[in-house]
Amino acid sequence: MSSLKQFIRNVRAAKTIADERAVIQKESAAIRASFREEGHDHSIRVLMGNWNRRNNVAKLLYLFTLGERTHFGQVECLKLLASPRFADKRLGHLATSLLLDEKQEVLTLVTNSLKNDLSHSNQYVVGLALCTLGNIASDEMSRDLFPEIENLISTANPYIRRKAALCAMRICRKVPDLQEHFIEKATALLSDRNHGVLLCGLTLVTSLCEADEEEGGEEGMVEKFRAFVPVLVKTLKGLSTSGYAPEHDVTGITDPFLQVKLLRLLRVLAVGDAHTSEQINDILAQVATNTDSSKNVGNSILYEAVLTILDIEADSGLRVLGVNILGKFLTNRDNNVRYVALNTLIKVVAIEPNAVQRHRNTILECLRDPDISIRRRALDLSFTLINESNVRVLIRELLAFLEVADNEFKPTMTSQIGIAADRYAPNKRWHFDTMLRVMSLAGNYVKEQILSSFIRLIATTQELQTYAVQKLYTNLKKDITQESLTQAGAWCIGEYGDALLKGGQYEEEELVQEVKEGDVIDLFSLILNSSYGTQVTTEYIATALMKLSTRFSEAAQVEKVRRILQTHQTSLDVEVQQRAVEYGNLFAFDQVRRGVLEKMPPPQIKEESRVLGRAPSKKAKNANRKSKILKPTEQDLLDIMDSPATIAAPPNGSQATNSDLLADILGGGSPAPPTSGSPGPQQSNISSIMDLFGPGPAAQGTPSPAPASSGLDILAASSPPPQQPQSPAAQGQTWLPCYNANDLNVTMQIQRNAAGLIQAVARFHNTGSVPLSGAGLQAAVPKTQKLQLLPIASEEIGPGAETTQVMRVSGCKGPLRLRLRLAFSHPAAGQVVDQVNWSEQSTTFGGTALMKRMASKGREGHLERTAGEPRDADLHEVRLSRIDQVNERVRLFRLDLVAGPIKFLPGQWLDTYIPGVVKAGGFTITSAPSAALANVSPHLELAVQESPDNEPAAWLWRPESEILGEALRVRVGGKFVFPPAEGVPKKVVFVAGGVGVNPLVSMLSCIAEGSGRGPVDVRFIYASKLPPRSGKLSDIVFLDRITALFGEDKVKGEVKLYVTAAGNAVSQGTTSINGAQVEVQPRRLTMADVEAAIGDREDQGTVVYVCGPPTMTDELVEKLAAVVDPQRVLTERWW
Repeated sequence: MSSLKQFIRNVRAAKTIADERAVIQKESAAIRASFREEGHDHSIRVLMGNWNRRNNVAKLLYLFTLGERTHFGQVECLKLLASPRFADKRLGHLATSLLLDEKQEVLTLVTNSLKNDLSHSNQYVVGLALCTLGNIASDEMSRDLFPEIENLISTANPYIRRKAALCAMRICRKVPDLQEHFIEKATALLSDRNHGVLLCGLTLVTSLCEADEEEGGEEGMVEKFRAFVPVLVKTLKGLSTSGYAPEHDVTGITDPFLQVKLLRLLRVLAVGDAHTSEQINDILAQVATNTDSSKNVGNSILYEAVLTILDIEADSGLRVLGVNILGKFLTNRDNNVRYVALNTLIKVVAIEPNAVQRHRNTILECLRDPDISIRRRALDLSFTLINESNVRVLIRELLAFLEVADNEFKPTMTSQIGIAADRYAPNKRWHFDTMLRVMSLAGNYVKEQILSSFIRLIATTQELQTYAVQKLYTNLKKDITQESLTQAGAWCIGEYGDALLKGGQYEEEELVQEVKEGDVIDLFSLILNSSYGTQVTTEYIATALMKLSTRFSEAAQVEKVRRILQTHQTSLDVEVQQRAVEYGNLFAFDQVRRGVLEKMPPPQIKEESRVLGRAPSKKAKNANRKSKILKPTEQDLLDIMDSPATIAAPPNGSQATNSDLLADILGGGSPAPPTSGSPGPQQSNISSIMDLFGPGPAAQGTPSPAPASSGLDILAASSPPPQQPQSPAAQGQTWLPCYNANDLNVTMQIQRNAAGLIQAVARFHNTGSVPLSGAGLQAAVPKTQKLQLLPIASEEIGPGAETTQVMRVSGCKGPLRLRLRLAFSHPAAGQVVDQVNWSEQSTTFGGTALMKRMASKGREGHLERTAGEPRDADLHEVRLSRIDQVNERVRLFRLDLVAGPIKFLPGQWLDTYIPGVVKAGGFTITSAPSAALANVSPHLELAVQESPDNEPAAWLWRPESEILGEALRVRVGGKFVFPPAEGVPKKVVFVAGGVGVNPLVSMLSCIAEGSGRGPVDVRFIYASKLPPRSGKLSDIVFLDRITALFGEDKVKGEVKLYVTAAGNAVSQGTTSINGAQVEVQPRRLTMADVEAAIGDREDQGTVVYVCGPPTMTDELVEKLAAVVDPQRVLTERWW
């Protein structure tokens, strides 16, 4: 048997991995054989004693460090542990700590040995046992041995006391229930005069205070130790002002380790408590002022002091002092100190921005540091410092750094500079110049969102377009290697090529070089033929060349453009090939080409689509289109009668007049009828078809268009001369209800002529006291019909004002059926987009009754009630796939998400748009958010109570055979969500009344899944009527689901049920439902019941959710406001 040293030499002498493996396997086999011989041959044990075992266990420890298996030696470790010799015990405890953990079965054999060693007369043996117990203790071992630890903390030996304190800390982390046993012992350690004991005592107390109650920690632990703040302050003051103490001195500072621990505990005790913060302000100022910062030891104390100042409720002067200390750290030569300062200042900017701004120059100098981690932290901090007053200076410095920055910095830098410029730009010209410089320096690292924002800036700033196109052309002539610069330049030159060719002065003392048509084509040809002509860049240039074909005046240059596009008709890339073919075909239609390739209208800027808003998903190619909710796809509006349909939208510019020809050229089926352009001469192509319908309303102030011949207007030859339309209101026709919500009432008037052509006039009436803007209507009809939609007379509707919009339909044999999309902006509700399936039959033959029913509804609809609530912009298509009858009054609906997973927060509701129902319904989501995120069959769940007066609910309560499989559209909204904005509470009380249980079920499911990082203590109070037909508790909606979550221990807490029923149908007492003990009370819920569930009124970790009918919630919330902080009471009412 070789010695440990020889074994190590042999391993190190191995020249290959195979040799090393052979040495290890050979020695492992020898160790196993030695263990077996010792077990069977008593003479060997007598002769060799424990030396052989110690040698083998030492080798096992070496094997452990090499990552080899050592399980076969665990029992030998226990034998050394039980040996009376100290040398054996020392190695046994070490091996036990390393080779065993709490999951090993042999650990049960260790408990008795540890108990004996904890009562040993030798302090070092006791110390070994405490170390081992702290490292490997399981729950059972901790509960068995904590009395011994409790006794050892009180012993007179300081060596044992400090090790026992640390062991107690480990045990309390493992078994939080044992914390209460060590509170009194821990408080005694805080006044111990021995620095080592005090240091370990502070560690124990800090751990107890930081213990998360979600892990079962003791409540109110911090409050129990706040009484010792004066003692801690006195101790810290003594350390910071004491003279030289050889025993504890470290480079001239007395016990820095103890000072750091004291500061850390004071921070934990003072967070969120103004009184405690006031107690420690003076000592913090003293430590921050008097501590020597020339040594790293002093810097560690100063850093801890700064963290404490910034975390507690310190006064402004003290916080400024803390920021100045961090600023001084920035000038330190130690990279670690500077990194810590930069990392901390990032968190401080939001608290003391002005104080941090004073160190701006020092932070910018860190951008030139050779250490990459310093540069990265300094860069992050620099972006947080940007504001309106310093944006020019900081962006200039950041651009200078961008020139020399490593490539890994560039993607983040380009995005951050783009965001800062978008938010703080002093003017549009500076904004453009800044982003142009970014693209010139790091154009290959610019993200699509930033490029889209840059192009939108040019498109929406008319006075900037000439300057922009000339600057982009000049930069492209110099450098074509930057992808985003090339793409932005191609788009801009194609769109505003006429301005580039005109030339002219764009700076006060600088004239742009004259640009010829051939120069532009040569530039684009150079890019296309270079290695920088990527697929996306080629697409940009192809479209730009096509647009330039209408800007160029020389026929030779236009022909050159056509030939370049023709070369790409055989491209291997399908997208490029398709566009090249389409553009080539478009050359055969000169009349159409100019209209199609006109300048794009400025895109509508919406806050949510800005760079600063939510990151857009895959919008690179659609950056210049309108928002999706205002520009729906054909499928969004159609599917009327399950047949193809024709869609019409209000025209926008002259290019709309040629949409039917473009559909012919690019390969379409039946073309849509020509649509009119903006009021003016360009409407002449369709003027005659308008007159077939007789007189009708026209936009105010719009002159009648002059006739113009067009071979494309197939009905123009038979049309009479145009006539001046009359006001529709003067005709005395019946106005049929169509839409009434969010202060907008829309009615329809239908007129038919002898030829069967229909003119429908939509009247928009603002019934509110605030103006509505951006009003408009889109419509779709079955494909057997033809629809022409005129522009709305006025998009702005003042309070009490009206406006009209005309649509004309041909080919309709029966009652007119339309699918309408209304869009407008409401000052309170924001952007409103609603969809209505409107049928002439449902209104003409029952119009009076419908109008009376709509007029008789005194209460507001869901959209009116929730106008001020946040809601998503996107509508999602869902399909009704399943209906479950919970009881006689409630149905459960499963809605499958057609387009894939979506996100929502527990407690939110859905705006539900149902085919044929005028008003949108509002129904709470009862499923957990994870159900809508599932990769397979993502879905939502709704519970809807029977309500004949509520049209959406009444539709959902129709026979299953009529509605199952129907497609609905939904939108997520609401702010009654879990967790609250302040973060996850420690305790939550849910109070549900009737159908108000719906959002709380979703929240409870989220807590059970752990995705909400749920609180330890959930008190669920449910007040409901007993279903009259069945008379069973199990038929109360969602009671089974709630109790199952508690019964399976997925949620900790209790459930109380308050049931009202006729007679004595329910007995008082506790019953078991799905494994959960439910306290049942046959009476109404009272305020005293809610107060009992809340418990400690001052506990800031408790949040109350109340949801139910207004009769319950209003009274309950009013009373709760007098009991607990109103900010901790969240409520939602449902009708």
